[in-house]
Amino acid sequence: MTTAQAECQIANYASKRRTTDSASAAQNKAPVLELIPTLLSLIQDEEGNATEDVFQAQVCLGWLHWELSEPTLALSCLPKDLGHTVHLLCGNGQNFSPWTEVCIVKGGYMKGAAQELLSGTADAVKTMKTIVPRVSFPTSAVALSPQYLFWSERLLAKAALLSSKAVTAESPQVEESTIEFALTSFRAWASHREVKLGDPISTTQDSAVASPSCRSSIWRAYYGLLSRILQQRLPYFAPSEGSKRAQLASEFRRVETIYENAFLRNAKFPKAGDSNQEIEYCVEQVIQNWQILCGPEWQDRDFGEGGQDAFSRNVLDILYRAATKTFHSTLILRRLFQVHSVLAEFDLALKALDTYIHLVDAARSRARQAGKPAEGIEDNDIFVRTLSEGVIMVCCFGTYQKAEKAKHLTGLLERSLTSESDDKCLSPKLNGTDSRRNTGLSLATLAIAYRAVGIGLANWSRWTPITESRRDLQASAISSLEASLSEELGQDMNPASIFALSLMLAETRDLNSAIDRVRLALSSAGVMGDETQSSGLISYTGERDLVPLWHLLVLLLSACEEFETASHVCEAVLDTVMTADTYDDQPKSERQQQDEKIRILAEVGTEHNTRAFEDIEIRKKESIIELRMTQLSLIEVLHGPEVAVNHAEDLLALFGRFFMNIGLSESEQKPQSEYLIPPKSSAGVRGFRGSFFGRRKAEKGIDHEYEFGINGTAAPKTPPISDFSVDTPPPAIKVTDGNLNGSRERPQTAGTRSSSIRRKVSRQPHKLHRREGSIRKAIRHQSLERSSKSQAHSNQSHPDITQTNAQAISTLLPHIQPPGADHNGSASARQPLPPVPHNMKYNKEPPPIGHSQQPPQQDIRLPTSGLYDTLARTLTRFPKVHIQKQALGLLTKIWLFVAGLYRRAGLFEDALESWNEAKQQAKHVEELVAKQESSAKAFADPGWGGAQSSDELWGDVYAERGYLAQAQFRPFEAMKQFEEALIYFPDHIRATVGLANLLLDIWEQKIPAEEPELVSQPDVSSLSLSSPIEASFREEQKSNEASTPAPPPLDKDSPEYLARLAARDRAYGLLSALTKLGTAWDDAEAWFSLARAYEHGNQIKKAKEVLWWCIDLEDRRPVRHWWNVGSGGYVL
Repeated sequence: MTTAQAECQIANYASKRRTTDSASAAQNKAPVLELIPTLLSLIQDEEGNATEDVFQAQVCLGWLHWELSEPTLALSCLPKDLGHTVHLLCGNGQNFSPWTEVCIVKGGYMKGAAQELLSGTADAVKTMKTIVPRVSFPTSAVALSPQYLFWSERLLAKAALLSSKAVTAESPQVEESTIEFALTSFRAWASHREVKLGDPISTTQDSAVASPSCRSSIWRAYYGLLSRILQQRLPYFAPSEGSKRAQLASEFRRVETIYENAFLRNAKFPKAGDSNQEIEYCVEQVIQNWQILCGPEWQDRDFGEGGQDAFSRNVLDILYRAATKTFHSTLILRRLFQVHSVLAEFDLALKALDTYIHLVDAARSRARQAGKPAEGIEDNDIFVRTLSEGVIMVCCFGTYQKAEKAKHLTGLLERSLTSESDDKCLSPKLNGTDSRRNTGLSLATLAIAYRAVGIGLANWSRWTPITESRRDLQASAISSLEASLSEELGQDMNPASIFALSLMLAETRDLNSAIDRVRLALSSAGVMGDETQSSGLISYTGERDLVPLWHLLVLLLSACEEFETASHVCEAVLDTVMTADTYDDQPKSERQQQDEKIRILAEVGTEHNTRAFEDIEIRKKESIIELRMTQLSLIEVLHGPEVAVNHAEDLLALFGRFFMNIGLSESEQKPQSEYLIPPKSSAGVRGFRGSFFGRRKAEKGIDHEYEFGINGTAAPKTPPISDFSVDTPPPAIKVTDGNLNGSRERPQTAGTRSSSIRRKVSRQPHKLHRREGSIRKAIRHQSLERSSKSQAHSNQSHPDITQTNAQAISTLLPHIQPPGADHNGSASARQPLPPVPHNMKYNKEPPPIGHSQQPPQQDIRLPTSGLYDTLARTLTRFPKVHIQKQALGLLTKIWLFVAGLYRRAGLFEDALESWNEAKQQAKHVEELVAKQESSAKAFADPGWGGAQSSDELWGDVYAERGYLAQAQFRPFEAMKQFEEALIYFPDHIRATVGLANLLLDIWEQKIPAEEPELVSQPDVSSLSLSSPIEASFREEQKSNEASTPAPPPLDKDSPEYLARLAARDRAYGLLSALTKLGTAWDDAEAWFSLARAYEHGNQIKKAKEVLWWCIDLEDRRPVRHWWNVGSGGYVL
C-alpha cells in the first residue's frame, strides 16, 4: 500500500512538472522528497529477502530519483543485476503480479537509461538484453494494461536506440550478437501495440532525461541500422526462415515508407535563401541504399512483386515528395536525373539534367556578379561528374537523333574543365601543369571527365554531316581519351576508357595501336588495385562485361587478316562466357574460392541456367549474340557460306535461351507452323520455336565437320583437304564494274557492310576488286594451302581443342590472358611463358605488372573480376515492352543474317524462308509500336536504348529481299524491293546502294530501262532459275563478260536515252545525299557506287578521289563493321 501511494504521488508530480514553470515545480518537489525515507525504510526492513514488495519499492524509489533528474541515485536504488533479481523472484515457479511485471519493465528502462548517461552504451545494452526478451514475448494479460504498454514501448525504444548506437560505434568490427539484438529490439518496438495504432510522428508522453523525443526519430534510427547493414555488408538476421535477401528488401521497403512519411510530415518548407539540409541528408541515404539494392549484386527475385523496377519507382516518388519540401535543390535534381536514367526514362532524365545545369550556372553567375563565392550549390567536382554522366548516357542509349544533345553537353563539359584553368588545353600532358591544381577537381573526376569528352567527340564524329570536320573531331576524341588514361590520373588501366580509345583507333585504321590498347586492357583486368574502391567508384565486372573488348579484338584480328586466330578467340570467349553465366550473377563474397565455383557448376541445371540468362542485361545479351554472328562470318570467310549456314541453328538457339521468358509470343495465338514453314529442301523439322528448316547439301558436295554446341564448347574441326576443290587459282585483283555477279555476294546486315571492295591478301597496291567475289575464295584457298601443308608434315590426331585455341592466342598476343573453359586455379590452368627474348637472364628481370613470379605464369582464363569505375552503380532497367521490341529487332537481324548466309550459299529457297521469318518478326515489332502509339512518328522513331525503329527494320527486311531477288537474276523485282525499303527508311544504306547500282546498270545498258513483258508468267511457287527473263539476263551477262562490242549510242533526244540518263542522275542523287550523311561516312560500297556515278558523268577527277577514299576505307577493314561490338557505341 505504501508503494502504491508513493507511485501515485510521483505520477502527479511528473504530470505537473511538465505543465508548470520551474518555480512551481520546485514547490511541488517537497512532498515527493518526503517519500524517500519511507521507501528506504521499507527496503531496508526486508533487505536480503527477494520479494515482489521490496522489488516494487526499489523501482518506485528509483523512479522518484529519475523524475528528480538524479540518474546516479536512481541507478543506486535499482538492483545491481536486474536479470538475476527477476530470476530469484520467479524461483518458486509462481507468476508475477501485474504490477511486478510493470516494475520489471520500468526498472529495466530506467537502469539502462541511467547507465547510458553514467557509464556508456555497452553497460546499458547489457542490461537491456536481459529484459527485452520478456517484453518481446509477454506471457500474461498484463500486456494490455496502459502502464505496461507505456513503459514497454519506452523500454523497447531505448533498447533499439542504444543497440543502434553500439552498432554504429563498433562498425565494421561489431559483434553479431549486437546486430541481432538491435534488429530484435526494433522489430519488437515496431510491432508494439501502441506503435502500430499510433501516429508515427507522435511525441512520447515523457520529457525526462534521455527519453526519446518522438517516434519518427526511432524510425529514422531503424532505417539507419538497416542502411548500415546493407552498405557495410554486416550480418543480417532475418525474422523468419527463408531468403535473407528477400526479407531484407521487404523490411527495407516497409521501414523506408513509414520513415519517409513521418519525416516529410515534420519537415517544413524552407525560407527564402535557406536550404533544407535534413531533407537532402535523407535523400542521400535513400539513394545510397537504392544504388546497392538495384545494383548488379541484387536481382528482381529478391524483391517479390514488381522487382527492382517497383523499388526504383518508389525511390522516384520519394525524390519528388522531397522536392516539395525544398527550394531549387540541385542535389534532388541530380538524383532525379540518375534515377530516371536507371528507369530508362531518358527524356525526363534530360529535363532534370537541363534544370540542374541551369540552376548551377545561374547561381554561379550571380556569385560572380556579386564578387562572392557561390554557396549552397554543387561544387565543381560533383557538377563535372554529373555532366559526364549525362554525356555518357546520351551517347550510350541515344540514337543519331540525340547526337546534337550529346554534342551540346560535351561542349558544356569542356568549358567546365577549362573554366578555372588558365590554359585551355584539355590534356594534362599537353599543358605540362597539374590539372588538379588548375581545375580543383579530383583525379578520379578528371579521368571520368576526359573519357566523357572523348566519347562525346567520338560520337559526334560518327554522326556529323560535315565530312571536313570528322578527322579533327576524331583527333580531339583520341587526345581526350588518351588524357583520361594518363598515369597521373591513376586510371591508365581503365577498360572503359581503353575500349572507347581502341574503337576510335580502329575506325581511323590505326590497328596496331588499337590492338596494343585492347591487349593492355584484357591483360590488366583484375589487377588495378584498390584505388577505385577507395575513390568510391563501382568495382563490379565479370566475363560478360568484357565481351565487347574481346569482340573488338576479334574484329581487329580479322582486319589484320588473322582470321583463324580471330575464330579461335571467338570460340574460347563464347565458351567461357556461357559457362560463367551459371555463377557470374552470384555476389562476389559468395564466389571467392575456385573450388566453390566448380561445385556450383557441377550442381547447376537447366532451370538455373535459364534464371541466370534472365538476369543478364539486354546489352550484354546482344553483345554475346553479336560475337556469335561474327564467329559465323569468320567461318564463312575461312570455309565458305555452305559451312557457316550449318550453324545458323545454334545462333537461333542462343537467342532462344537468352529471351526465353520475356513473353515474345504471349499475345500470339497462332500455330507454330505459321511462324516458320519448312522449305521444300528440308530433310525434316527441328530446332528453334518448334521448327527450323533443314538444309540441302551444297552442290559441290562439301561436308564439313565444324561442330558447335549451343554454348559453343566445341571448337571447329579443320575440314579434310579432299573435301575441297583447289584446282582453281585465286582470282586476280582488278577493278570491276559492279555487275550482277558482284551484286550476288554478301550484303550488309543491320549496320554491317558486306558487298564491298577490299585488297587481296597479298596486298597489291592500288587495285580494287569486289570483296565478296574474290576475297572469300582467296582466303579459303590460302587456308586450304596451310591445311594441306600441315597435314603433309603430320598425320597425328587433332590436339586438345582448348589448348590449341589458347596456344594460338598466346602465340599472337603473348600478353593477353586467353579465355578457356577451365575456371579453377589449379596448375592445369597455367602454363609458363617463353623466355624473355634478349640476352639478359630471365630470372634477373623484374616480374611484370600483375605477376609475382619471373618467368611469369600465364593464367589461360578470361578475366573474371576487375576494378573499374562506371558512372552509375545501378543497372538500367528498360520496360518489358522495350525489351520485347529490342529482342524482336535483334531476332529480325538474326534471321536476315541467316538469310544472307543461305543466299550466298546459293540456297535461295531456304533464304526466302529465313526472310519470311524476319518479315514476321518485323510485323511483331510494328504491332508492339502500334499498341503504344499508332502514328508515323512512332513507327519512324527508334527511341532510346539502341533499338531500331519499326520503319528501319522494314527497310532492312526489304533490302535483303532485294538482294535475294538480285542474286536470282531478277533485277526489276530487286528494284521494287529496294524502292519499298526506301519508302520505309529513306536513308537506308544497303537499299540505296543496291538501287543505285541497278540504276547505273541501266545507264550502262546491262539491263533494259523497263521490265520486258513476258508471254507466260512462271509458276510463283517455283524459285527455279530457268525462267526466260533470268536466262536472258544470264546470257546477257555472259556476252558482256565475253567483251562483245557495246551497242551503238542512242540519240540524246530519244526516250531510251532519256530513261537511261534519268536512271544515272537518280543514282547520283541518291548516293550523293547518302554519303553526306553521318551514317554512311565509312561505307565503302556507297562511295564506290558514287565513284561509278562520277565516272559515268565524266567527272573523272572526282571519281579518282572517291576511289582513293574507298581504298582508305577498305584498307584493313574487319569482317564485320566496328559498330557491331555493342549497341552502346563507344561506351563499354
